[in-house]
Amino acid sequence: MNLQEEPPEKKKTKTSSSSPSLSLIPDEILVNCLARISRSNYPTLSLVSKTFCSILSSTELYAARAHLGTTEQCLYVCLWDLGSYRFPHWFTLWTNPNRTLPDSMIRRRRKKKTAGQLLVPISSFNFPSVATATAVVGSEIYVFGGPVGYEPSSEVRVLDCRSNTWRDAPSMNAARKFAPTCVYGEKIYVMGGCQGSEKNESWAEVFDTKTQTWERLTDPGDEIRKCRISRIREIEGKIKFGNVERKMYGYDTKQCKWENCVNESAIYARLECIMENVSYGFWNKRLLWYDIINGYWKGVRGLESLLGMYMRNGGSRGNKTKLVCCGGKFLLIWEGYMNRDPNNRKKIWCAEIVIEERNDGIERWGIVERVDVLRTVPRLCQLLHCLVVSV
Repeated sequence: MNLQEEPPEKKKTKTSSSSPSLSLIPDEILVNCLARISRSNYPTLSLVSKTFCSILSSTELYAARAHLGTTEQCLYVCLWDLGSYRFPHWFTLWTNPNRTLPDSMIRRRRKKKTAGQLLVPISSFNFPSVATATAVVGSEIYVFGGPVGYEPSSEVRVLDCRSNTWRDAPSMNAARKFAPTCVYGEKIYVMGGCQGSEKNESWAEVFDTKTQTWERLTDPGDEIRKCRISRIREIEGKIKFGNVERKMYGYDTKQCKWENCVNESAIYARLECIMENVSYGFWNKRLLWYDIINGYWKGVRGLESLLGMYMRNGGSRGNKTKLVCCGGKFLLIWEGYMNRDPNNRKKIWCAEIVIEERNDGIERWGIVERVDVLRTVPRLCQLLHCLVVSV
């Protein structure tokens, strides 16, 4: 009798063939699941498989996000390197979901911290414009006209922020550069930026993003056509704009007529954004809000430490600063030069601020949740645009 023991049976190990495969899950279910996840996780999820990567850039996914109410606001930034005269480069702000503490507020750090926010480059396009005129409608960014080689242009390009891809849009009726734009509803109003002021020129026109068609507006007259617009915004269905001489005009979108407007102090301020029907602006190294009841601007309190850090890290009149409202919070973004840097670089900084209303609305207080360096760029690189889109 053979007493030799049989060798122990090898334990069966799970292989890819025996484990559930993502390919067996219907695309409809994957879309429904991914639509419920924050877009900040999409860069990591795109590495899971080709299927995930394809779904994450599909129109079906963003239609599902809109249906489920999981649409988020995302920041897009345009930078242009003046030193190399290259095309403008576009980036999106990626926020590390595991980073919540404002470690960058600490001047001396003993340990290296994980990056909280970064500017991630997206696909660019060979459109030789510095993108001086832009507008946002839903999930799309429109780029209008020139300067193209410092000359006017009628070209229009569109960035679809769902897939981060570019396409051409119908050209404007007139070549423009540095043309002010304003969005009302799903229409984009473009004014000025033309060479000359002849009556037969399309000084102002409107683009319907639904029909993708342009329509000329009526002639505004010599006084309006010759003004240089420095401020423009929509107020109760009227496109109001002012110039450096503190004269203000308007276009009534319902009556389709031009008008001279009375003095409104809110339009003359360096208005950057509106949150909960309150106007906010950043100038003179201060974050201000407009008290519509009393009719004057007030400072947002509690930001002394941030403003001190802003000044220590290059925040000044010589460097560009942007203020945007994104996801119910303010993002203060600025260029900061790096002292004694052998590579001649500067940093793009970003502070995330939450606003609290106190004392029955008499005061606004700012709470800084984080401050980060988004990107290090060449010294001649300019911060052109900070735009918020819904995706």
